[in-house]
Amino acid sequence: MRNASPRTLLFALMAAVPIVVGLALLAAVLLQRAGFGLVVWALVPFAVSMLLIAGLGVVLGRAAVRSSGGSSKRRSRKDDGV
Repeated sequence: MRNASPRTLLFALMAAVPIVVGLALLAAVLLQRAGFGLVVWALVPFAVSMLLIAGLGVVLGRAAVRSSGGSSKRRSRKDDGV
């Protein structure tokens, strides 16, 4: 996502999280119906969804910092060293 505003990237993350959680729920139901134990059908989809959401947050966060110019370009008048 080149030249996307940080707000757009935030909305992309907000849209992706329910999709990932829904897919994790679907995977949990399918694993349960397949006969796997509680640890597998409850913890594996949860852990994978948390890792996906965290990874997506890191990627979009870095893209937001890059598109906004980073904190080095944002200086207030109080930071002029006087």
